[in-house]
Amino acid sequence: MINWLKVWFKAARAPFLVVSFIPCLVGGAMAYASGTFDWTIFIIATIGIVMAHSAADFIDDYFDFKTGNLGNKEKQFHDSPLIDRKVTAGQVLFAFLLCLAIALACGIYLLLTVGMPVITMTLIGTFIVLFYTSPPLKLNYRGLGETMLFIAFGPLIVFGVYYVLTGNMEWAPLIAGIPLGIFTMNVGLVSNTFDYLDDVESNKKAIPVRFGQANAVKLLRIVSFVSYIVIILGVVAKLLPVWTLISILPLPLSLQVVKATSKFEDTSNYTPAMSKAIALSSITGILMFGAFIVEILI
Repeated sequence: MINWLKVWFKAARAPFLVVSFIPCLVGGAMAYASGTFDWTIFIIATIGIVMAHSAADFIDDYFDFKTGNLGNKEKQFHDSPLIDRKVTAGQVLFAFLLCLAIALACGIYLLLTVGMPVITMTLIGTFIVLFYTSPPLKLNYRGLGETMLFIAFGPLIVFGVYYVLTGNMEWAPLIAGIPLGIFTMNVGLVSNTFDYLDDVESNKKAIPVRFGQANAVKLLRIVSFVSYIVIILGVVAKLLPVWTLISILPLPLSLQVVKATSKFEDTSNYTPAMSKAIALSSITGILMFGAFIVEILI
């Protein structure tokens, strides 16, 4: 049983699920700070979002494995159970369907509890999950993968959780979601920059393939800068509490991500660049969550 759990822990990319869990915490904290919160709705919304994220990871691995476009996944996920044949493609497909079913069940509950606007957010999330890598749309192969990561793991989650808890459509959760979405998008951008040769061979037109690896690094630098500007402007406009400025503290780590990615010609820099990018996304989200906790306590 322990070995089985270890295998599926890796197959599900479990450590990466914090990328969807943390924005849920931010959206929940923002709702709590506004004076409206329901633990049942928050827990069900969070489970649905994390399961949708897991479903997306499973189907992404499934189709990349089927097409042979593995890129640097061996380095990123080390002894990946699918690549090492510890699980089969059929088992991964079943895991995808199971996670998607749980996510949709949570969405239906929220629809019945909160109301019709939940349908829009559920449909957007389901669309991204189903067609990020899957045919016929294969969004990640058409140069839209990075954009989908920004939408799904930033504004959509933070705003969605905030809305189902408060019933209010506000600018604040959208603004808070922008930097979180950018730094999650950057994880994909870093990965695709190093996967350039494999993506060219697989006709995967990610941003580095469309515009070149050097330009992808420039974009990485620009959007990282934009994320910090958004945080500052959000505070100035009083949409975000002043404590949110602590989210700027990881700026040196952001510079390290850009520096490591700029050395894309040496694939040994892949793991350090990805590790820093993932850490940056998580740390920024945790600091933003902490800022709203401080706001609640004060």
